[in-house]
Amino acid sequence: MRVVWVRLAASMVVVALVVVAAAADDLSGPVSFVPWKVLIAGDAPPKSPLTLFWIPASADDFKHSEMLFSRSLTLYSSQCVSMDVIRADDQAMIEKLGVAGSLPVAVLIDRDGKELGKVPNDRGTLHVGAVERLVREQMRAREMQLDAALDAARRTSDVSALRSICDLRCAFPRQAKAAQKELKRLGVEIADAH
Repeated sequence: MRVVWVRLAASMVVVALVVVAAAADDLSGPVSFVPWKVLIAGDAPPKSPLTLFWIPASADDFKHSEMLFSRSLTLYSSQCVSMDVIRADDQAMIEKLGVAGSLPVAVLIDRDGKELGKVPNDRGTLHVGAVERLVREQMRAREMQLDAALDAARRTSDVSALRSICDLRCAFPRQAKAAQKELKRLGVEIADAH
């Protein structure tokens, strides 16, 4: 009789562990709502270090897309990467980005409007993983460029270069803080980030 109870208790523990593991898998899934801003035709996109444009194929595509939820994209939006949706009927902006006829699509541009990358759809579906990868790669590339610029500005005591790095504090806080520290060492005061 005791063996039966031990087996029953062991079975219950296994079932409980399976339930806990399943719940943990649900928590690691996509739960972050990306703060997309839908642009009205004719609106100018905000000036951000990087802007991610998502052009869904239709309103229905927008409502049911996996692009609505992404922890990575939500994190990047907190680093001043603007997340903008262009409506499928905004032909002027679609043509400007050079993506007519290939919707849904995502396009990443820099502050000057230069295209940094594009993620086309795969059989009519835009995969959020590919978009996350594009933004991550560009953020890493920019971070490496900024590290090199920071080193050069430190060597030459280039105040204007250090100030421009400080201006990127939202997107690259580590480099901005180092530039601000270097400016302070040079005797140049700069307003602290809020």
